[in-house]
Amino acid sequence: MTAPVTGPGVYDIPADEYHAHPALSSSGARRLLAPSCPAKFAYEREHGQPPKRVFDFGRAAHRRVLGVGDDTVVMEADNYRTDAAQQQRDKAYADGKVPILPKEDAVINAMAAALKAHPYAGALFDPAQGGRAEQSLFWTDPETGVECRARLDWLRATGGGRL
Repeated sequence: MTAPVTGPGVYDIPADEYHAHPALSSSGARRLLAPSCPAKFAYEREHGQPPKRVFDFGRAAHRRVLGVGDDTVVMEADNYRTDAAQQQRDKAYADGKVPILPKEDAVINAMAAALKAHPYAGALFDPAQGGRAEQSLFWTDPETGVECRARLDWLRATGGGRL
């Protein structure tokens, strides 16, 4: 179990804890503004968002590139058109895993390899160079008193105690 968020700071917490925290996120703030609306913001806060393939792809890519996050499951199907594939996908969700199709897995592997091979990007995400994946920031907006949150893909130390 991770330490609870007790105030402003940088926290190394699982994604589900970050998303469950009531502090306002950038995504939440956008839900308050047109073309969305406060009612949609309130509904999604209470009920969450349904899974989306684009989110699954992103979560799987994060896992592959950053080395942290939910486990992925490569489906034994080319698409989700059959009942069997849908059941396998739903089981992955129920088990807290990210389902991805084989063709998506191939793209994610190629993306991760290209990023790691890049002379600048590869070094930016190299843990040996000093950095931490999926760090959660919490603060209170000084003008409104609203608690806010953000989640960084990678937080790198720049030296002298600075992040």
